[in-house]
Amino acid sequence: MRTSLRMVAFLLASASGILPAALAQERSDNDHTLQAMRDEMARAKDRLELKFPGTNEPVRPYYLEYRLLDLEVREVVGQFGALMSSTRTRNRFMNVQARVGSFKQDSSNFVSDEGFRGFIGSTGSVGIDRDYDSLRQDLWIATDQAFKEAVETYSRKRAYLNSLARQTDIDDFSKAAPVKNIEPLVTPDWSGRNWEQEVRESSAALRAFPEIQESRVTYYLVYATEYLLTSEGTEIRTNRSFAAVEAGLSTLAKDGMQLNHFYASYAPKPADLASVDTVKKGLNVTGSELMALRASPPAHSNRGRPHRSWRRCSVRL
Repeated sequence: MRTSLRMVAFLLASASGILPAALAQERSDNDHTLQAMRDEMARAKDRLELKFPGTNEPVRPYYLEYRLLDLEVREVVGQFGALMSSTRTRNRFMNVQARVGSFKQDSSNFVSDEGFRGFIGSTGSVGIDRDYDSLRQDLWIATDQAFKEAVETYSRKRAYLNSLARQTDIDDFSKAAPVKNIEPLVTPDWSGRNWEQEVRESSAALRAFPEIQESRVTYYLVYATEYLLTSEGTEIRTNRSFAAVEAGLSTLAKDGMQLNHFYASYAPKPADLASVDTVKKGLNVTGSELMALRASPPAHSNRGRPHRSWRRCSVRL
């Protein structure tokens, strides 16, 4: 995924209670990802144990958390009516968190001479084929790593706090009631519209401005499934989607100064993205504004130097 895509962070939404329809859907969709996360969570809760550094004191995680983001992105790029590229990428990202100690005092939120550790756990990418066995192995390795780091961090944190004259009276963590919200799995559907043809037609609108030296019209179509499991019993599977049309335009003023402008249109899902005609109108407005800026005389700063300013044009639907 390109860094130019202004994607908002996918937030986990939850609702209390379990609906019978959701349970029926869960049984029918045969989600190996969810089952692998459940089984590995059960194994970790039952078998994870280490000796506390310097003692024979056994230590176990009191809280475990698994997060997984299954992200599928389609990116279609056009320039002056020509299709430049059409790509489809798939990634799955994992985040494992382990806490040792207690809600009163645990391994998180401690900065030592080795830096900040023990808060976000182990992160990384996992296989995209939803294979049960490979995901369990990835989770096992990440859980083991996060747990060992948490034990080491907790040891350092306890030693530091014991050296203080006054102990903190603020708890490190708080208990929360488990939440279960299993939404039906959504399969990305790209067939509703001809995206390649749309990017050709919309980007062709900028041919009306021969002074534009460079333009790039990009359609971003995003589908995501998020998973969250905790050792307290929370289980969440939610779906998110996002769509955008973004265009960058640039030209040179008569004095050689480079001028830029920007157009954007966003929608909560690909099917709701602006039509070709709407995008073409927006690009015409943006191109006209850029030409007006190009033709305007340069202003002078307080130091007498000529300069021009530009602004972004963003259309939200």
